[in-house]
Amino acid sequence: DDPDNPKNKLSSDPKKADKGIRGTYPNTTNPLLTGGGDITGYQFGSTFKIFPLVAALEKGYPLEYTINAKSPYESKYIVERGSPAACAGTNKYCPKNANSSMNGVHNMWSAFGASVNTYFVPLQERVGAASAVDVAQRLGITFRASNDARFAADPEGANQWGAFTLGVSSTTPLEMANAYATLAADGKYCKPIPVKEIRDQDGNSLDIAQPQCKQVVSTEVARAAIDAARCPVGDNSSTSQCRGRTANGVRSIVGHPVAGKTGTTDAEKTATMVVTTKQLAVAGVLADPDWADTNAEMKHTIVNPAVYETLRDAMKGKEKQQFKAPSGKLVRGEQRSIPGVQCQSIDNARSRLAGAGFEVEVDRSGAVDSTCPAGTAAGTSPSGRTIKGGVVIIRVSNGQGAQPSPGDGDGPGGPGNGPGRPGNPGNPDD
Repeated sequence: DDPDNPKNKLSSDPKKADKGIRGTYPNTTNPLLTGGGDITGYQFGSTFKIFPLVAALEKGYPLEYTINAKSPYESKYIVERGSPAACAGTNKYCPKNANSSMNGVHNMWSAFGASVNTYFVPLQERVGAASAVDVAQRLGITFRASNDARFAADPEGANQWGAFTLGVSSTTPLEMANAYATLAADGKYCKPIPVKEIRDQDGNSLDIAQPQCKQVVSTEVARAAIDAARCPVGDNSSTSQCRGRTANGVRSIVGHPVAGKTGTTDAEKTATMVVTTKQLAVAGVLADPDWADTNAEMKHTIVNPAVYETLRDAMKGKEKQQFKAPSGKLVRGEQRSIPGVQCQSIDNARSRLAGAGFEVEVDRSGAVDSTCPAGTAAGTSPSGRTIKGGVVIIRVSNGQGAQPSPGDGDGPGGPGNGPGRPGNPGNPDD
């Protein structure tokens, strides 16, 4: 760049522009992909939901584990009273979903596929945010920003990091690509290196370019996490229960089995995507490297094609390698019979279901036709069997109509599984 005729315009950051500081486009020395210097990374939004998901799987929560995703959700995390992130009149962190179609009972497949904020915040509460942070670090995430590093270094502090699952921490495309690649590689992390091989003058391969790899997540946990991560990008396995996808067409475009996730931050200040096959992973971020608090809206219509078309082109001619589906308890967990509570009082029904180890909700959206007395339990959703500790919803009778037939219910995934819309004020989402 000619100092007397610079091509870079003034920085997009008003404070820097006022000082005559130029931005980093089109000429830059900033390490945009890897971080370093004054670049601590970029917020990757809901791509971070993979970390509490892995933490939950490691603690024995199966993919079928259900949570009733209410919006807004009053969490146990403490924030500043009156802040945009707080529930009205409280100091409790209060995330929302992008739209009401995402509310309702979800399991890990449907919640990850539709990017349901109010599934992953309570899931993180149950496993501990510090556990999710630990997973991120094992998968190669480096917390360079001072606030992030302080949380990450202190498990007690990390457990108050309510928004961690929504991707408010800064990281880099290289680290996010490698995190998802680690899961695609059955949990084996390999330190990123810029060369494949170095030879000496005699043609002998030097050890300096040898991969430095270690197992950081168990094979079965990694396979279960990838099983959920196939949902957002339009892929399926023999075990998956996908509903709602934020990037449904990626599988058909790439032409190979894929897993991944999109992410959007508050006010769409960044838009991100990570997609991986068994062989290659690509991550992209659309952001302003000069001004993190940009007032421009970053669009998935730009970053998504850049990511999945790069992967498509890189995978041309390569073998179509299938992800291996998870097995055992990480899919279904411990299944339990749901007690019959028809025609019992709501209090008795709730007590009996809770005593059987379920999380009990009462459907207040409207009474259903049933020959049971009005105001009593007409039945449950689901009925029959479901996951230990999962959600069972009591349906209230209106005292009219036919008795619900056995099996009447919505299944473990439940209602409300709709595709998400990028962006949500005060709540990173996509």
